[in-house]
Amino acid sequence: MTQTVRCAKSHDGKVWMVCVAKRTYSFAGGRVTLADEQAPVVIDPDIETDQHDRYRTLRDDMDLFPPKPATDVVVTGRAHAPGKVRELMVGVAAGRSARVLRVLGERRVEVTLEGQVRFPDPAPFESVPLSWDLAYGGYDAYAHDELDPPERRKGRRVEPSPREEGVFAYPRNKVGRGYFLDVDRDRADGELLPQIEDPGDPLAASRFFVQAPRAWLDAPASGGLGWVAHTWYPRIMRGLGAFLEHDPPAKPIREMAFADGADLGGPFRKNEVLPRFVQGAAPGLATERLRGDELVILKYLVQGQPEVQFALPGEAPGLSVRPPGAPKIFTPEAVLQTVRIDGERRTVSLTWCGAVRLLAPIAEEQLAETKLGVTWGRW
Repeated sequence: MTQTVRCAKSHDGKVWMVCVAKRTYSFAGGRVTLADEQAPVVIDPDIETDQHDRYRTLRDDMDLFPPKPATDVVVTGRAHAPGKVRELMVGVAAGRSARVLRVLGERRVEVTLEGQVRFPDPAPFESVPLSWDLAYGGYDAYAHDELDPPERRKGRRVEPSPREEGVFAYPRNKVGRGYFLDVDRDRADGELLPQIEDPGDPLAASRFFVQAPRAWLDAPASGGLGWVAHTWYPRIMRGLGAFLEHDPPAKPIREMAFADGADLGGPFRKNEVLPRFVQGAAPGLATERLRGDELVILKYLVQGQPEVQFALPGEAPGLSVRPPGAPKIFTPEAVLQTVRIDGERRTVSLTWCGAVRLLAPIAEEQLAETKLGVTWGRW
């Protein structure tokens, strides 16, 4: 078990003393036991950057948010097939939060001289990493230069390099593959196609090329079970409001088909922060606030086991804390913030949070002297 006390602001600017307690369990044989190695509280987001120090992906989000509207369910690991297959449906469910993905073997797009698109059969595979790099997305640098050339004066480029990618990097997933705007089609011939898809919004040859940069909202949804970066849709829309340029969608927004996407219908105001901005789970995996005793189902996410089922441990921390200078001890209710599932290590970590409202932030040295009492019990 790991624990900490920090100050944090909620989406509406209120200041809180956040009390975090975390426990990691191993799962096997349909039950969970306390793990020998306990995952630490994540103080700062673990962000992957590129060679230009630009934000690419979110490997792990911090644990120090005030209570979230719902519990994030986040899965890392690989898809494991029962032998060599060309396609496999994998998924996770915890309470009412659930997501199913289609995983495929490697394949490359074929584009004829006439610009017609064809997808060949996927190659056989046994295991595929659950990585956003293998899902639909990416950055179409060629189209960016063709449709929005760098600013030049007297033949010299004056715009900084690298450029701000804007919507030429797929807003749902900037690091994936398969995102091509409809410019010079032959350049896409032989490029790798996504290996992880949302079966409810798959990539097809008929919709391979996106007709315009602002039409990205109608492009296929990216398939993933990991953390959604703060700078990706839908999270950035919840954090900055009317920020991403897009044409009116010609079809229903895929994320709104999930129970946790109702707030994406808009209208949005610039710089508006919605309560669900703090939710970092993939669409469908932050549907409700879990109690901590729900059944978890993993399909083809653990090697050698087509389906794994176990119940979360059914225990929660009792929290007690006295802020510096406070006349009494506070006992905030602990809520389940995040469930992290690692299919390779066969572990599940539960992060709990309680919060005490403050009038102003507390200095770090005072926080260091604040004692957090934690007692674990079942209900």
